[in-house]
Amino acid sequence: MNILILDDHPLFAEALRQILLRLGNHVFVYVTDHAHRAIGLIDEGKTFDLILLDLKLPGLDGFAFMRLLRDRFVTAPVVIVSASRDADKSRQALEQGAMGYIHKSSDAKTILSGIHQVLAGNMYCLPLQPAAQPINFPNVGNLSPTEIGISERQFDTLLLMDQGFSNKEIAREMGITESTVKTHVSRLISALAVHNRTACVLEAKRLGLL
Repeated sequence: MNILILDDHPLFAEALRQILLRLGNHVFVYVTDHAHRAIGLIDEGKTFDLILLDLKLPGLDGFAFMRLLRDRFVTAPVVIVSASRDADKSRQALEQGAMGYIHKSSDAKTILSGIHQVLAGNMYCLPLQPAAQPINFPNVGNLSPTEIGISERQFDTLLLMDQGFSNKEIAREMGITESTVKTHVSRLISALAVHNRTACVLEAKRLGLL
């Protein structure tokens, strides 16, 4: 598993790398301190299974970096690891497709717990102060799933994704294989023109499907 850390604080980035290496011998962690260097790795063909991103970066902030990932159809889940406790920034990050938001003051156990949640396909975000308000989605009208090419079984999958179910849990709930769930998720991503399962749920809410 390849993991990318994008953070311009060397000491923290190295500490985070050491924590991530606890995930197992199969983990390879790449560290860079600049968004353009990270994009360079991706453009050279390097693929990542997880991206850990600080929002405050030199030259290009974390939100702009996430937009570049979308432009390149990068589907790796993104987790924000930030020193900011601003609930609005947390909400904005999740609205833009991040799978998680972890504060830099978190201990190793909390960080690993959050990473495991995200790798299982779930969203992870600790409560921030002030308490985060519900995410608002601009509704563009009520559409039916079939109008945008979503089948009944794919929509059932989407409903369970909205409830925070992992692929394995969806498979158990629907009585199908995890491989079939992954196919449904892939087709939802394509139908909704997004880049990951979190963005599927957000776009479905925006379109009035959920």
